[in-house]
Amino acid sequence: MARAFDITTTSPTLRLDGSRRGEVAFTVTNSLGQPVRGRAVIVPEGGTPPEWFSLVDEAERDFPRDGTHLFHVRTSVPASQPAGEHAFHLLVVDQANPDEHFADGPTVAVRVPAPPVIPRKRVPWWIPVSAVTALLVIVLASVLWNRGEDEGTGGSGPVVEPEPPPLVLAFNGTTAYVDLGEPLPLEITGPITLEAWVRPTSGSGLQNIVARGYVLNPSGEIYLRILVGNYQVGSYMDGKAFGGATAPMPAEDANQWVHIAGVHDGQKWLLYRNGALLAEAPQIAGGAFPIRARWAIGARGGGGERAFNGNIRDVRIWSVARTQDQIKEDMSNPPAENAEGLSGYWPMDEGRTRRVVDHSGNEAHGFVHDAPWAPETPPETPPETPPQNPPPPQ
Repeated sequence: MARAFDITTTSPTLRLDGSRRGEVAFTVTNSLGQPVRGRAVIVPEGGTPPEWFSLVDEAERDFPRDGTHLFHVRTSVPASQPAGEHAFHLLVVDQANPDEHFADGPTVAVRVPAPPVIPRKRVPWWIPVSAVTALLVIVLASVLWNRGEDEGTGGSGPVVEPEPPPLVLAFNGTTAYVDLGEPLPLEITGPITLEAWVRPTSGSGLQNIVARGYVLNPSGEIYLRILVGNYQVGSYMDGKAFGGATAPMPAEDANQWVHIAGVHDGQKWLLYRNGALLAEAPQIAGGAFPIRARWAIGARGGGGERAFNGNIRDVRIWSVARTQDQIKEDMSNPPAENAEGLSGYWPMDEGRTRRVVDHSGNEAHGFVHDAPWAPETPPETPPETPPQNPPPPQ
């Protein structure tokens, strides 16, 4: 499908002023090759309230062939809103054919600062001075007392408190997921690599790890998932042959960190666990298909179904077929800067935010839906799993 409009923005981040107001501009160019009447719609992401946003000028405009318009979006956040990160994007449609001629603009992050602090009533100077003096007397007495007790003991130095465990996203198996949208860097066809560290609570049901779709009419999906006690990777699209590789999920993987990767090398799907090949299955001219669907971590694209139960982190999507050696070598290390074919990389280690940052440089940031951050031991490289005989093609 031809892209109906090209949309760019002046900044990927909208910074609000002291009154919690801000404005950002989008440049929209008609790419249909003919005059069209377009309409701009502001689309909040991740539960961001739509009433925060408004278009400064007309939403509907006439575009000449290859014509360009500038749309200004004004933001006003209530004073009662706590600090946090939110996001939105601009959707532009052809009024005459909105179902086929449309385009989503880049996501703009809105960083809401903490509410302004109301100055307190001034306290007479002698009150804090008296309090500080009393505190100093107490501290000095305590130091002298402890010094007398500690003399001659040799001491063992200060006690160092252990670092708190990192925070990871906890997916509840019903409503939690990370929305990745449909960013241009993830418009991949042909060879593809999907990989992630997962800590599933069980292998029951249908649980997406990372997927595009599924969608209907026309139907299609690209997925790395757990299905009824099996790991799976594959894809399908109307008019194309279905393909995918499947292997049993070991019982010991429940509640343990495991690295799962799926690769289409142009001829077949390959499925890896902790760097060891589990299964392979042919799919000629398969891999990533150009379906019209959203990407998601931990659920179907757009959420609502196929939700993961457990933890997921270090998700990576590549537009190339990674080799087994590359997967084994890099699964416990961040990808190299400007790594070939890296389309998206989400460590998912921010903690206490609703936004997960894409560290690939492509700014395909994700937004957290209903998944809390919880303390968890970071994944470590487990012993290599011996390869199993791959099952026959499905």
